[in-house]
Amino acid sequence: MEELIATLELYFTKGLGPATIKKLIEKYSSSKAVLETDYDTLKNDFGESIAKIVTQREASCRILAEKELEKADKFDVKLVPLSSQDYPFLLKSIPDPPPVLYVKGIFPIPENTLAVVGSRKHSSYGSYVVNTLVREAAKSKVNIVSGMALGIDTLAHKVALEEGSFTTAVLGNGIDIIYPSENKKLFEKIVESGCVISEFPFGTKPSAYTFPQRNRVIAGLSYGVFVVEAPKKSGSLITANIANDYGRLVFTVPANINMHSAQGNNALIKDGAIAITTFEDLQEYIPFLKSSVSTNSLSDLEPIEKEILVFLNTKRHYDEIVSQFYDKYPDIENVLFTLELKGLIQSNNLFYYRVA
Repeated sequence: MEELIATLELYFTKGLGPATIKKLIEKYSSSKAVLETDYDTLKNDFGESIAKIVTQREASCRILAEKELEKADKFDVKLVPLSSQDYPFLLKSIPDPPPVLYVKGIFPIPENTLAVVGSRKHSSYGSYVVNTLVREAAKSKVNIVSGMALGIDTLAHKVALEEGSFTTAVLGNGIDIIYPSENKKLFEKIVESGCVISEFPFGTKPSAYTFPQRNRVIAGLSYGVFVVEAPKKSGSLITANIANDYGRLVFTVPANINMHSAQGNNALIKDGAIAITTFEDLQEYIPFLKSSVSTNSLSDLEPIEKEILVFLNTKRHYDEIVSQFYDKYPDIENVLFTLELKGLIQSNNLFYYRVA
């Protein structure tokens, strides 16, 4: 409980963003330790500005943190600090993960995740893609991650629920606010068999600022992002670009060049996204969709195995992998061998890559 309050206190401290909070926690092992670190040590490690912000934080930050805990009890919401072992591994690995996750529903979140995003004003083509390709993924019990917006997001969540798959809705507002209001029943159904999450404090209203923040969580939480249908200027393309920056896979489907609502699809393919036309295409790139791999495989992996899978977003030479991980994991060769035995990676002439 004290660690959670400390993390909330950091979160409410003006001048500290998610990326800085992550670095502080990684350096000192916990939020509580960060708050207990003296000025000189902080200055030496992070500079004078950060040292002042942390050590001269307002007392109201602690009060806000304690009030947030009271609201969590009131709304039956679980608060998960970044340092928690249950914090989603893939999300924790991005440069700027939410310091605290607000969770309503089933937790922990299954890590066999696929984000599905797309236009609010979709065509029949978008509906077809969700009801075929995404539905097949849901039948394989993939955790379908989306933003609970109208349009493709809503269709993706509903398909997951219909197929008895876990689904995670990432909100662009406080978890005590249901937006859009039309999705109130959907919200309630997701909570029953999946979960709804947010990084925003209670009472935070949706805005032009919160949605881009939400998009990075969708990308960070997911093994890959599937853009179903998106025009050239679309939040879905922002999510795809963020996913690419995080080293996650980006999928889309080819679209008619005259279809305005899906012009972003073809632009993504030109930029290197993986073109999908059948469910088998998805299976080629996602380990937990292969019949030989358990859908719970990612959840069952050791932390180092998960880190390597994230790192192998592209084919990498053995020497590059050793250089990246040897200091933390001297036994890296055995870890690679184990991942090969599990059918999650393959190697060829000392180059390693995710199973394909």
